[in-house]
Amino acid sequence: MPAPKTTPNQAQDVFRPVFLRGLTALAYALLSIFWIGADEKVLAYSTAGFLVVTGVFMWQYVVVESAPEKSRGAYAAGAGLMLMAGIATIFVSSVAWIGYIAAFAFLVSGLAELYVFAKLREAFPPFRNQLVTGAVGVILAIALCFSGGMDAHGLFGLIGGGTIVFAVFELIAGFGHRHEMKAESANAAQTPEQKNN
Repeated sequence: MPAPKTTPNQAQDVFRPVFLRGLTALAYALLSIFWIGADEKVLAYSTAGFLVVTGVFMWQYVVVESAPEKSRGAYAAGAGLMLMAGIATIFVSSVAWIGYIAAFAFLVSGLAELYVFAKLREAFPPFRNQLVTGAVGVILAIALCFSGGMDAHGLFGLIGGGTIVFAVFELIAGFGHRHEMKAESANAAQTPEQKNN
């Protein structure tokens, strides 16, 4: 039996949060690459902003009308915990704790994404994309658990390396959803012509 395909309605629903999540990850990755003299304050505020904004877009992704209601509990919990971890990052006073809080955020959100992939991708095909984002989140969380000896610049680079993967994959997924929307519009435009012929 072939796997269900993402419908045009589902693609339209999820395009914006997926694409904007990718742009958020890309912005963080570029900051981590080009801000050579990043200190603890830069790390804290940029990581906080990334986690909060990513949590918001994860929330928007799962509350779209076409997403199954049973997916909203676990995924929304992961999004909410990531958002709260981002807020907490502003108030910590050491580089090590920034890393540990980020590790917690990536772990809970990654596990939530792996859960919806494993249990609900048949009901909501866009969840197939959560295999990669969930796996990257969990791997990054494990790496961050051993980041206690890093300085601000090193930790910025480690998180930035993970966000590069997020950015590439989410932007590709976003453009894929955009293509699915346009393909349906083209089919709809051709249908009246075929009837007239």
